Amino acid sequence: MKRIEDLFERAKKLKEKGLTTGEIADELNVSRETALWLLTKAREDIAPPSDIYIEWKKIATPFRMRLIANIMVDMINETVNQEPDVVVGVATSGIPLATLVADELNAELSIYYPKKLKWEENAKHISGVFSENYAKVDGKRCIIIDDIISSGRTIEEVSNYISKKDGKVLCTAVIVDKKGVDAVNSIPVVSLIKILRI
Repeated sequence: MKRIEDLFERAKKLKEKGLTTGEIADELNVSRETALWLLTKAREDIAPPSDIYIEWKKIATPFRMRLIANIMVDMINETVNQEPDVVVGVATSGIPLATLVADELNAELSIYYPKKLKWEENAKHISGVFSENYAKVDGKRCIIIDDIISSGRTIEEVSNYISKKDGKVLCTAVIVDKKGVDAVNSIPVVSLIKILRI
């Protein structure tokens, strides 16, 4: 993406395809607030949010994703001293990585659909959900995998759900940490790239 106009156009096309604002945010690797701003660009009363756009199409090949997963596994092993039972992939972009990380760690795979995917500006009482087709997290040691942390809300949401099921989150691993944190909900965060705002 060379220009912000390209993002406006992509957001518009995704909305026309029926994606929610939350799904558009996930697809464009931006915060929900940024996605909403992109969709309402004609409104001058809405100031652009502070955000960083991450383009990672070049790494989205099976070979490169496997390499990234191996790096994540190395960082996870350096961070935690317990073997995980389950690797939780956060939909949508965290699923391919989580699948590869689970394979490397010889762990079960679980899939979480966060509430941000259903998010619209005025939506209320939305909650995320674990897929019934994959491993349960109940009472298990878990690693959360996602592509990007923007605000940390999704990691908080997943970890709270796991805690309610008497599971334990050992750490979270992401490609890019846009928030620049070492932990979310006291859960260590490991990232290949950490963005620090000065």
